[in-house]
Amino acid sequence: MTSIENTIFMIKHDFHKTIKQYSQVKIITIINNSCLVEDINTKERLWVMSYDIYPIDNVYYGGWWQQNDYYDNLYKEIYCSK
Repeated sequence: MTSIENTIFMIKHDFHKTIKQYSQVKIITIINNSCLVEDINTKERLWVMSYDIYPIDNVYYGGWWQQNDYYDNLYKEIYCSK
């Protein structure tokens, strides 16, 4: 079963000082459209809006996210080519 708890997301934009653009994050909690996310590598936490992140592994779209070929291909280029 796909759930938000075991879905990895990617930060879309580079306007955060603590978590960089295209970093992999997990959602800790959601309040309205705000998501507290945690960087998988650094464990830094940051509040972002739901539209600032994109699901990249379990294809959990949950009503907020729609599939986007640009971010799917970008993720494959960055993380799957290593």
